[in-house]
Amino acid sequence: MNKNTFILTHGDTGAFETGSVPFEVRIPLNGHGKKSVKKKTEVYPGLLVADHENANIGDMHSGITGIVTAVTDTHIIIKAQELAAPAEGEEPKPEGVEPVALASLEGEQLQAALKGLGVDIRPFLKRCELLIVNALNPEPGITYAESMLVHAKSTINAGLDMLKRLSPASKAVVALPTGSTAAFDGADIAFINPQYPNSLDELVVASITGKESMRGINVVDLHALYNLGAVAESGMPLTHTVVCVEGKNVVAPIGTPVGALLEDASIEVADGDTVLLGGPMRGEATGNLSTGIGKNTNAVFVVPAGTTTPVSDYACFSCGACIQHCPSRIQPNMISRYVEFNELDFCRQENINACMECGLCTYYCPARRPMLQLIRLGKHKITLEETQVTACALQVEE
Repeated sequence: MNKNTFILTHGDTGAFETGSVPFEVRIPLNGHGKKSVKKKTEVYPGLLVADHENANIGDMHSGITGIVTAVTDTHIIIKAQELAAPAEGEEPKPEGVEPVALASLEGEQLQAALKGLGVDIRPFLKRCELLIVNALNPEPGITYAESMLVHAKSTINAGLDMLKRLSPASKAVVALPTGSTAAFDGADIAFINPQYPNSLDELVVASITGKESMRGINVVDLHALYNLGAVAESGMPLTHTVVCVEGKNVVAPIGTPVGALLEDASIEVADGDTVLLGGPMRGEATGNLSTGIGKNTNAVFVVPAGTTTPVSDYACFSCGACIQHCPSRIQPNMISRYVEFNELDFCRQENINACMECGLCTYYCPARRPMLQLIRLGKHKITLEETQVTACALQVEE
């Protein structure tokens, strides 16, 4: 294994750049309501555009000034443009929203306010005794973590303070790459060898606690902490997020089309190239450059055609490479075969849920089988099956 391929530290890459205002944003919806705004509605930064009935899932807000051009089940499209001047005698049109005084709120009121400001608070409320902030870059090629710890330190500290207000944990630890000089008040520091896949939550926990169990432990990644800190620091809705675009870290409006990010970074996409949302090991390919980034989109990469061997549908020939490199010590070769033939019980027997989805099996597979994708499909099928069984059991009880 070439260790340089999996290195997770890149040094301070400088302060984040502010991306250009895109010609439109496509704000992704995930079960959000669609009645907050309608087509042709005039919007401005911070305006609520879609709420969510779940009290722990953040609402969505516009990050730009413009006009709503479409409202669908999956996204809201806003075209960037200046709003028409008010007619004579009309009130001036608002240009933004007022900040919320979060410092005075506690408990359910604080949670409700953060949800209303666009924060998904589910990751922060988990019952736990130990809270770990994973401050490593999640994958090779992603570079925001070190710069975030230097140039956005106040935002990170605001996020950590807010996180401690939300979490029931009695102890907090920040996991940093070995050699980091970052410091935090009210949290211990643990150093992790910055070599992928050591940045995976499960391996961070194992390194800090010496145990292979996540029980009583909650891990929050630095990207989510930054978003929480941005809201905590300003009291304003979450409308922007940090995206690593081929190593260039940009603060962009949520919903910015992938194509606009690449164009702004002077990156061309040719026929046959693969565009990834997320890192090169765990990211998902998209064939639609108009797809808008979400709150949790941390990276965009382009894999030029011909630089990697295409994924194939070849049968596994049991070389064992995936088993040799699997940090979960399971058998990805067998699990992927069982998924192909819909043998979900055998997937369970092979501990499919122990898979950390690191992507190393796909990386090392000489047959270029889509191992990670098959395992994700298997997990999804099992979840659907268990949901259906639960629903049937509830109907019988009624």
